[in-house]
Amino acid sequence: MNWQPLALALITLAVCLRARPIARRLGLMDLPDGRRKIHDRPTPLLGGIAVMPPVLVMLVWLAATEEVGPLLIGLAGVALGFSLIGLADDRRHIKPAVRLGLALVAVLGAVAAVPMLAVDFLKFTWIPLPFFLDWFALPFTLLCVIGLVNAYNMADGKNGLAIGLGLIWSTLIALHLPDPLLPLAETLIAALAVAFVFNLRGQLFLGDAGTYGLGCLFALLAIYLHGVGFDRLPSDRVMLWFLVPVLDCLRLMGWRVLNGRSPFDSDRGHLHHILFDRMRWRYGLAIYLALVAAPAFLAELHPTRARWWVAIAVLSYLACLGLRLLPPAAARARAGDA
Repeated sequence: MNWQPLALALITLAVCLRARPIARRLGLMDLPDGRRKIHDRPTPLLGGIAVMPPVLVMLVWLAATEEVGPLLIGLAGVALGFSLIGLADDRRHIKPAVRLGLALVAVLGAVAAVPMLAVDFLKFTWIPLPFFLDWFALPFTLLCVIGLVNAYNMADGKNGLAIGLGLIWSTLIALHLPDPLLPLAETLIAALAVAFVFNLRGQLFLGDAGTYGLGCLFALLAIYLHGVGFDRLPSDRVMLWFLVPVLDCLRLMGWRVLNGRSPFDSDRGHLHHILFDRMRWRYGLAIYLALVAAPAFLAELHPTRARWWVAIAVLSYLACLGLRLLPPAAARARAGDA
């Protein structure tokens, strides 16, 4: 690892160490409500503010030194825009329709400025030729980016989960980034690793500023890597990276609509809630992260069997949903669980 990502991670460490007073000053304390938010005490929503500045600094620094400067500036701009949308929601709880509209504008601006951030085609392992999307490329890109951001945001419900997912995805991205851009992935990993320690201890939450900024960055980096290296990273393997949280998001949104509710309503039906209600969260966290990491990294080792890893990931996810058939664990003290 280069020294710059480690140096930038000190920014994350400094913010995490001062999370409580900074969050009070900014009005970014998450209050427990005894229903959905069951953490023990008001907790800073400062993970995004701790993680995003080092990442944005690295993007701008690389833009000044690499030939793909416009791409990196575009990524920095849209990631900053999404983080600000999330920050506003952390403070004022913006209506879902307003958040969606602002996010669409941000992605449209990024694609207009940097056309390589659009999904122009799909290339699957088992199909010899790519499938070009033509007029559907822009709508599909919007769907991919907004969909992943929403799925990532919905997964941010228990300590260690969203940041753990971010560490997995950053590592997968690092395996495919060109060498000159590796410091970006290293900065993501270093900053997320620092925040992960504080988040696991319940000292801060990632917040919407983090899930929005990081979610759009992961989505657009995956789109870029697929576009420039589809022979090494076909569509089915990219899909495998994000499959479990996206499946969980689609399941919940569909269920809410079928029951006459808004798809953006909050509840305790997420996979992480199912795991939390039936086991110690340390085990639930390990299971969830393994559902995401194991198929994705196995596909890196055995890429020609990507279809099998997708099938295994889906079946494993469904098996975990089957835990709902079991009665919730008896009420017990979950020291450190949230």
